[in-house]
Amino acid sequence: MADRLRRYEKSAGVTSFATPRRLGEREFIVFIAMVSAMSALAIDTLLPAFSAMRDAFNLPEDSTDLSLTITLFFVGSGIGNLFYGPLADAVGRKRVLLGSMVLFTLASLMATLSLNLGMLYVSRFIWGFAAAGPRTASQAIVRDYYSGDAMARVMTLVMAVFFWAPVAGPPLGQGLVALGSWRYVMAFSVFTALVIAVWSLRLEETLRPEHRRALTFRTTLDGFRLVATHPVTLGYAMATTFSTGAFFSFLGSSELIFDDVFDRKHWFVPYFSIMAAGTGLVALLNSQALRRFRARTLALGAGGLQLVASGIMLGLSLYAGGTPPFVFWIAIYSLANASLVAIFPLGQSLALEPMGELAGTASAVLGFSMLLFGAGLAAIIDQAISGSVTPVGVGYLAYGTAGLACQLFAVHHQRRQALAPRPAFEAG
Repeated sequence: MADRLRRYEKSAGVTSFATPRRLGEREFIVFIAMVSAMSALAIDTLLPAFSAMRDAFNLPEDSTDLSLTITLFFVGSGIGNLFYGPLADAVGRKRVLLGSMVLFTLASLMATLSLNLGMLYVSRFIWGFAAAGPRTASQAIVRDYYSGDAMARVMTLVMAVFFWAPVAGPPLGQGLVALGSWRYVMAFSVFTALVIAVWSLRLEETLRPEHRRALTFRTTLDGFRLVATHPVTLGYAMATTFSTGAFFSFLGSSELIFDDVFDRKHWFVPYFSIMAAGTGLVALLNSQALRRFRARTLALGAGGLQLVASGIMLGLSLYAGGTPPFVFWIAIYSLANASLVAIFPLGQSLALEPMGELAGTASAVLGFSMLLFGAGLAAIIDQAISGSVTPVGVGYLAYGTAGLACQLFAVHHQRRQALAPRPAFEAG
């Protein structure tokens, strides 16, 4: 009977790891989406405040010192993932969510009251470290409630809100600076953190006590080893990391491409805003497509489309000596990035699918890999751009090929496990 129940739950897209929830599905999705968007808002709202912050800290107009506030946030978040993941599997998701929200609030308050750059740098690192907790816990919570294509559908809806955050972030930050001070931008995160913390009280603990793991050095290492050596999780995690590397390059170098390569600097802001809104729309369409197609089929299709678009980008660039026709190249560039957006929630869902009670640790490994390795992959492309978009085409094609190969590796093992009497490993 128990085996029949587990088969039914798997076919329905639910799991037996979670307790019943108070939140309805719509409220649950909005809650998880807002938790996920907090980190993006903590970055995007700050960018328009840099000018006022340079004046406040007596920095030259061309100073790049404030860019370290973004870097430290990412570094703190990458390290924080590895801390919060095992903790969420040991003490439960809700405790990690609430505890990290408290630290998030204190760090943003510290940034608000910063008297010098040193204090601001320290607060941003702690802020990033704290931001890893809500991200890790929220993904584990989704995995506790859902599996398979149902989880991928929820993750794409969450990702839609996450990608719309860059659209709202800069205007919001600009408005807060105009309203009073750059400190208002930091204080806004204090307010949002408190709102999310209070809202999270409506959420039940999703990880049952019998599925929790001991929090020891050995069990933590074992957890990381199981995640890193599971072929399906490893394959999709690496595929998502390669996609992240390409997309981070888009975020970091698109302004340079518009200005230095095509001499269309004034086009960048409207293009970026439209692109950010478009990525949210792609995520919504992805969610609708999951009602008809399996998650791994859509992921393979998105990977294939990104590979084709990257090949066209590179071909155009080589043919035109590094500066292809602007409108045509940007259109293909946008198509490649839209494909990457489709891969993110699908790849993360498929990577977490075999993990069960190890979802916290698996989410941590995913976040660490995407943030740190993805940033490193992006830097390779960004550093090579110098008056030509050929490095973008080369990088996108290389990462797309590697990502699709990783997906095929994972699909191969999925099929093997489906044919086997029992899976080789099942974390849950």
